[in-house]
Amino acid sequence: MRTEASLRFWTIPNVLSMSRVGLLPVWWMLMSSADRTLWWWGGGLVVYGIASDVLDGYLARRWHQISEWGKILDPVGDKIVAAVVSVFCVMHRSLPVAALALTVARDLGLVAAGWIVYRRVRVVPSSIDFGRYAALAWGITLAFYAFDCQPYARLILWPVVIVYLAAGVLYVVRRRRVVSGGV
Repeated sequence: MRTEASLRFWTIPNVLSMSRVGLLPVWWMLMSSADRTLWWWGGGLVVYGIASDVLDGYLARRWHQISEWGKILDPVGDKIVAAVVSVFCVMHRSLPVAALALTVARDLGLVAAGWIVYRRVRVVPSSIDFGRYAALAWGITLAFYAFDCQPYARLILWPVVIVYLAAGVLYVVRRRRVVSGGV
């Protein structure tokens, strides 16, 4: 059942979600600098992004500010951040274009599947634990690339991409069940 509170847009958790996307140009500028000391500030923005991602969900539940907008803004914002960081890593840190293409295609597919579920049953699909862990692993991989830790980044890249894609398949299977009246 939708309440007035669940339809609010301007909540602190939603502002936190949007701030991660809004800070991407600053992060890009810092991380593309030849002055590696500026990367520390970029690292600070990464820490902020992680902390705000954890905090927005916690605050939404704690302050009863869970909203339909938040269910969309948080995961879509996370996907935008991952896509921008991936593009940065392709342009500046030798992330293979194939990894970018596969992960962005997966994320666009999930957004499309989520939209279909929403249009058919008026429910914003929720995430699953395996998907959260896969996204965390992809984020760590991107951090290794962004901060130029190439040996480690290359070592984990393809196993993580496979896990990330597998999580996408599980999301789609789950969303099909939601549309067909299952879970």
